[in-house]
Amino acid sequence: MPTYQSRHQPRRQMIVSGKIQNAETYDRFYDIATDAIQRGQFPGMTLPKGQLLLRAVNGNLTIAQARSIAPGSSTNGNNRFSGPRLDGRHGQGALYVGTVAGTLREHAHYSLQKPPASKLTGSPTPPLWKPGAADQTRDFIQGQKSGALPLTNLRFHLFRLKHALDFADLRLTSLAPVIQKLRASGEARTRYGIVDWAPFDMLVTRASDSQDYSAARGLADAVYDTRSTTGFAGVCAASSRADTDSGLVLDADGDPTGGLIFAIFGHDGVSIDALEPAAPAGNPDAAVFDTYAAITAATATP
Repeated sequence: MPTYQSRHQPRRQMIVSGKIQNAETYDRFYDIATDAIQRGQFPGMTLPKGQLLLRAVNGNLTIAQARSIAPGSSTNGNNRFSGPRLDGRHGQGALYVGTVAGTLREHAHYSLQKPPASKLTGSPTPPLWKPGAADQTRDFIQGQKSGALPLTNLRFHLFRLKHALDFADLRLTSLAPVIQKLRASGEARTRYGIVDWAPFDMLVTRASDSQDYSAARGLADAVYDTRSTTGFAGVCAASSRADTDSGLVLDADGDPTGGLIFAIFGHDGVSIDALEPAAPAGNPDAAVFDTYAAITAATATP
């Protein structure tokens, strides 16, 4: 059992599920976020009215259906920023959308994802890239930008924000000052039980771990629980799928952020009315695209 007891979420038992692999880490980051929010020191960012956002969805959803939080989102243990609480209660649901570059990175990552290694045989998952081989991720991204169809039954839904939305900012560059202040004041050790020798970079990057969502969910759940005082609609983060087989995706595709992902919180099935189809009035289906190239053509600046 974890030894750290959350100050803001006392409970008698813990149920670790999905990709929350360490309840102690979850509790610490939940408390760090809650304390910083209460002090008015948690970073935020505002998406302006008119911002274009994409959602990639498998199946033949209409544009109206694509802006609704999926059924079961609040109980899906594999989501980074939403899902069940550690005591078994339903958590918040979320609609995941992204900038054009952020959605492309996520799309490439999941399209090329290899099946997990067999737990029975214990055989390791073969590496995606080998010396001398082509960079599959880079080639896939270039192919998508040139007009190739997705590998699965995936369609891209393009939305425009009807009004500005505020988000808690979970990008590493935004979280770093928060962690740095804790360490400088000694609060990390005395209040959260974080030892002095814990590497600063490791603490900051826990929120973007690609396999363990403990820190990310702790932060996101704290944001959701304090939303009535902050007004945050959800959380934002840089796409954690920024790596190619042999390096980083350097092409931001016109997005100065390098690609952002947003989780807009709400109950399962709720339609996010702040999103409207980025299409002429009376023709919402014009905001649904079969290829990534068609999106870039439609959103290109004249």
